[in-house]
Formats: sequence, structure tokens, C-alpha cells
Amino acid sequence: MNITFKDKVLSLYRRTVRSHKWLKIPMLVLSVFLLFIDRLVLKFRSGFRKFSIVILSLTFAFVSCSFSSVIWGDGAADFTYDTSAFYYETEESAAALAVEQEIDASLLPEEYDEEDEEALTVSEKGQVISEEDMISAEDLVGNMDQSMIQETEEEAATGSEHTFSRDEWQLTLVNKNHPISEDYTFTLGTIKGSMQCDERIIPDLYAMIEAAYNDGINLIICSPYRNDSRQQMLFDRKVNKYMAQGMSYMDAYKVAAQVVTIPGSSEHQIGLAIDFITDNHSSLDEAFGQTPAGIWIAEHSYEYGFIIRYPEGKEDITGIEFEPWHLRYVGKKAAKVIYEESITLEEFWEKYL
Repeated sequence: MNITFKDKVLSLYRRTVRSHKWLKIPMLVLSVFLLFIDRLVLKFRSGFRKFSIVILSLTFAFVSCSFSSVIWGDGAADFTYDTSAFYYETEESAAALAVEQEIDASLLPEEYDEEDEEALTVSEKGQVISEEDMISAEDLVGNMDQSMIQETEEEAATGSEHTFSRDEWQLTLVNKNHPISEDYTFTLGTIKGSMQCDERIIPDLYAMIEAAYNDGINLIICSPYRNDSRQQMLFDRKVNKYMAQGMSYMDAYKVAAQVVTIPGSSEHQIGLAIDFITDNHSSLDEAFGQTPAGIWIAEHSYEYGFIIRYPEGKEDITGIEFEPWHLRYVGKKAAKVIYEESITLEEFWEKYL
């Protein structure tokens, strides 16, 4: 696999911005400048190379001076970031720009892979979910703290009207345009074994799994909380896979972002997202939505505060393929509104917050 100059520049941009967010604008200008020079040098290599570099150097100096007056002003930098601003009002990240561009259909693989390749069956990808990476309803029912479930049922019965606020932790908006705030904090609670999530959603999670089990549905948790390094590993692995198929880094990045959430913008990283499989269907794919478990989730998960985060037909809003297995906790009141109005969390924010 040949690494092009463009790939090196983009990789440098990503690494630098990830470590020093305040360098985003200067690095973006520098990256554009370097790529522009590289393109013109290749195009006018015979006879015009030195002349082009001189002209572009002067242009870059002029542009840099113009940017410096905007960025630095009177010498004091202002890199404040309004984390409460609505998602499309925030500054677009390089990642968001990458995935919002139209993708050449010829670049796409024959089939999209599921979000986490480690959760696929042998027949499809030659990989199996180990028992330690799964928790089924059968594992939990009978071992749950019934007092916790009772408390959440009583809470749901009180108050039919509610004024929503952006400050409510369960309504935190996380997507490509609205990454996880650096000051966002939460406490992990143990579902069972090594599997964890935000401890505040466990009572409703238990209640949902038990209710489904009583209806003959065995919901199996296969991916709850993920730490930052795991999310980065999943995304990088997908990008590398597409690059190995001949894609450029940027094309691989754009395609991967529709399959695996960009690190720093995944709800798994804040412990509010849970992926499910079920008996006889252990693949994270659209077909899960047609299983009894997928149908039950679509009809009842809102009753326990969960929504299908990436619904079918809303890809242009969420930026993510239809994922009937991916549930996000938003609380019972918000989930009821989202379910009844058939809207996404983004649309809920626009309408109610």
C-alpha cells in the first residue's frame, strides 16, 4: 500500500489537532497550502516549478497575515467553545466535513460491515463473540435488584408534562458535529462482569431486559460502554481495511465514518449506548430489525427510556446507517416524545431544546 503525500499531510493534521485543538485553524491553512503546492508542482514540474513555489509562498504569507488578524486579534487568542450550542451551530470539524461530502458509490465495498467486527458470526466474517463479551437476559433475570426496577417504574408514573433542558445528562447530544465535551463526566456502573455503562441507566436497562424476557425475547448485550482507545482502535481498523482495498486515506475515512462512529463522537464513550443481538442472530446488521427482538425493541424500548438512535430513513440527519441494534438512553419522557413523533435526537433538540 502506497502512502501518498496527501495521506501524510492529513495524518499530520489529525494527530496535531487531536493533541492541540487550538491549532485546528492554523493546521488547516497549512495543510491546504501544502496540498496545493504539491498539486501545482506535479502539474507544472517542467519549467514552472520554481516560479510556482515563489508565487505560492507569497500568497501563503498574505493569507497567513489575514488569518492572524482574525485568530489572534490584539494578541489574545479566543478559543472558547460553546458546548451548549445546537449541534449544527457548532464549528464543523474536519471529520464532519469529510463525511458530509458526497461519496463516490464506486468506492464503497460490496457490503457495509457492521459497526463492530468483533461481534459477527463465523459464517459471515470468521469471528465469534466470546461468552465474556455477551450478557443475555437469561444471565440477568433472577439476579437483578428488583428494588431498582421498582424505583424506576414509580418515577415513570409521576408527572405527564415535562420541560426539557439541554443540561439534562440523558439528553446530551453526541454526533460528528457535536463531539463529547472535555468536561463531560459520569460514573460507570457494572451491568455484569466486565460490562459497564453509565450507572444511572442500569435500572431502566434491567427493567427493559426483564420485560422483553417475560415476552419471550432474549436480549443479549454485546457492546455497552467503550473507552476512548477501543473506539479509536475500531475506527482506525476500518480505515486501514478500506485503504488496503485501494482507497485513499480521505475516501477510506469518509466510508468508515458511516460504519463506525468517529472517535470522540460515539455515545458508547459516555456509557449511554447499548448494542444488542439475540438468539439465532448475532450479527450487527439491518436484518436484526426483522427479528422478534428487533421488532420488540422498536415497539417497546421507549417505555424504558431508550430510542433507536439511528432509525431508517433518517441517515441524512444522523449521518449514520440504519442501526436497529443500537439503543441510546434519553429518559422515559423524551423517549416517548421521540417515539410518538418518529424523530431523531437531533430533531428533538431542534424542536424542544
